[in-house]
Amino acid sequence: MNAEKQGVNSPKRKRLPLSKLTTDPETFQFRELETTEDHVRGLADAINAGNVLDPMTVWMRGEDDYIVVDGHHRYAAYSRCGYSKPVPVILHECSEADAMLLALSENTKTKLPMTKTERDNAAWRLVCSDHGLSKAQTVKATAVSDGTVGKMRRTRKQLEDQGKDLPPTWWMAMQALKGLERPELTDDMVEQMIEARAKALDDKIGKELGRMGNIQWEALARVLERRLEHHNLNCLTDYLVDQGDEADEEEPVF
Repeated sequence: MNAEKQGVNSPKRKRLPLSKLTTDPETFQFRELETTEDHVRGLADAINAGNVLDPMTVWMRGEDDYIVVDGHHRYAAYSRCGYSKPVPVILHECSEADAMLLALSENTKTKLPMTKTERDNAAWRLVCSDHGLSKAQTVKATAVSDGTVGKMRRTRKQLEDQGKDLPPTWWMAMQALKGLERPELTDDMVEQMIEARAKALDDKIGKELGRMGNIQWEALARVLERRLEHHNLNCLTDYLVDQGDEADEEEPVF
């Protein structure tokens, strides 16, 4: 355990200027996507209509240094609106390790649960951090099994002993440990690989694809037709049709 003080002090409800808040998604965002466009747009509409959003969870890293731990969509919505008044926050003064655990705790309270891939990657990030968290702390924060967290801790040690860099995702870490020998892929490993590649692609072009899809979907379709080989285009079409059929088969919720 490093020398920083552990334990979370009593949080304080405050209002802070948006200009004093910053984000650090590499440390405190544990979902595959930091924000979704539809959610940000809806929150921005609510702000412009005069509605009050729930307070963001904020970590006081230092004097006049405030990091958004939970509330990235709200932060993006305020920024989009050019909001000039102080915004409501719940302020925590604690160590960075406890702030990371707080971020995970807030994510598990949301209506949209974290996927298994997101929880695995969150646990791997905690294992790779320099905060010296115990196995029990990591298991409690991420709901990843004790056995898997133990395997992650052993994997980190083996990679470091071999002088290898620690990869950003758990699936990549397992691959790195195998070296050039490809492991036998389970369904879960394939899903993690797809999610990792989807996130990387979304970070590069996702925002522009979504914008053009809303403006003129035909233009987006034409680009896909030009860029994808005929077989892959057919696979994509079949996948989208299957997804639509599954949505139609869902029972209505009253």
